[in-house]
Amino acid sequence: MPYFDHSATTPIHPQVLETMNLISQIHFGNPSSIHASGRKSRSIIESARRTIAEAIQASHNEIIFTGSGTEANNIVLWSLAHLEKKHVITSAIEHPAILKVLETIAPLGVTFTALSVDEFGQVNPEDLKNSIQSDTGLISIMMVNNEVGTINPMNALIEIAQSKGIPFHSDTVQALGKTPLSVQDINADYLSFSGHKFYGPKGVGFLYKKNGASLNPLIIGGGQENHFRAGTENVPGIAGLSEAV
Repeated sequence: MPYFDHSATTPIHPQVLETMNLISQIHFGNPSSIHASGRKSRSIIESARRTIAEAIQASHNEIIFTGSGTEANNIVLWSLAHLEKKHVITSAIEHPAILKVLETIAPLGVTFTALSVDEFGQVNPEDLKNSIQSDTGLISIMMVNNEVGTINPMNALIEIAQSKGIPFHSDTVQALGKTPLSVQDINADYLSFSGHKFYGPKGVGFLYKKNGASLNPLIIGGGQENHFRAGTENVPGIAGLSEAV
């Protein structure tokens, strides 16, 4: 049967599956272990981190592996609970992984403005500029919409954020593999990604965090991912993610 819903998910690429199967069977050591098997798993993760960083022209230490794009979004948004400025500007057509989270963290003092879009589904930069408040601590606007495919004017939006000293996050889950994406061109502070949107595995994603950008962990534990995302890493999934990129 023909499949035309690649914005929802993509089939896993055979080469990605082959890589994951190999690592699952042979290199199954815990990457936090200091024995040879653990060190091999750690080297696979760090090699994947470098590959993914190169794909978006980032530094390897700016990549944080997560369990999904949704989790990457959550890490950024829940960090607002630790900030003094807790007003967020977003758009009315964001994925629920943004809008539902903002509704959920409202009891923590977080408020948000959801900007309307034009007939093409784009955010008007002037609307963003006019919505900034003295307590605005984050702007989060998706790059590519998952329903209609609209590409927002990212550079114009980010320039406004930077002019006011406000961190900028973008849900770029629908962007990678479909439109050019480089952090050298899109100077955001945070970008969220999901492997199954570009022929990689489900259950794995990553967050780009610009060096120097503030972030608090959502999951606490063993200190993995430079203390930003605790939990034993999904080595086959991360390797598959790297292969897909």
